[in-house]
Amino acid sequence: MKKTAGLITLIILLVGLVFSQEIKNGQYGGLGGGDIGAQWLDVEELNAELKAAGLPELNDVALANGGGGYGIMGKFIIGGEGYSISTKEKSGVDTVQLNIGYGTFNLGYLILSKQAFRMYALGGIGGGGISLKISQNPESTNFDDNFSTFNENTFSTGFPIFKVGINADYILSFSDDEAAGGLALGLAAGYTYAPVGLVSDWKLSDSTIEGVPNFGPTGPYISFRIGGGGLAF
Repeated sequence: MKKTAGLITLIILLVGLVFSQEIKNGQYGGLGGGDIGAQWLDVEELNAELKAAGLPELNDVALANGGGGYGIMGKFIIGGEGYSISTKEKSGVDTVQLNIGYGTFNLGYLILSKQAFRMYALGGIGGGGISLKISQNPESTNFDDNFSTFNENTFSTGFPIFKVGINADYILSFSDDEAAGGLALGLAAGYTYAPVGLVSDWKLSDSTIEGVPNFGPTGPYISFRIGGGGLAF
């Protein structure tokens, strides 16, 4: 995973250097929409603990969905976005579920701009929350019996998050006008870093939990966006 992260960061820097000279004029306007994609997770230490306890291990790639928007002022971009990430594994009567949500404030810069198409570097900073739920199927289907049987534990904490990536989008306009608006499609790829292990204050109900392994939404991501907006060139 660390090698993949380094490769993505290198690609981001190279693309920025190659295309940074191709911007002639800025754009003005804004776009927004919904995203769906994949987020790679750092769950190696967690999976080691789960395996030792005989619990199902989590996949290191999870579905991410959310959305956001941005405004362009010349060559500069300002915006925000939020995402929800969830992954669950079940084995026998045991279920392990990881839920993550975060939001970021973003700043960016156009590195390629041609009419309704643009490519831009984007960096964000924000925060979020993470919960790990470990549960077992109830032994009885009788309502009263389950009052005295606790078969679910949910550990939770908050965290800061940082991200950097390359985004590209296109407004579906096929004219040579000086403005375009309507449906837009986009792609994004990059890397998120969440230092959960450095700042975590894990809770189980109202109790503070120690010795939690380091895990969270640190890793590469890729997403597809569909939305809309308008720009003047």
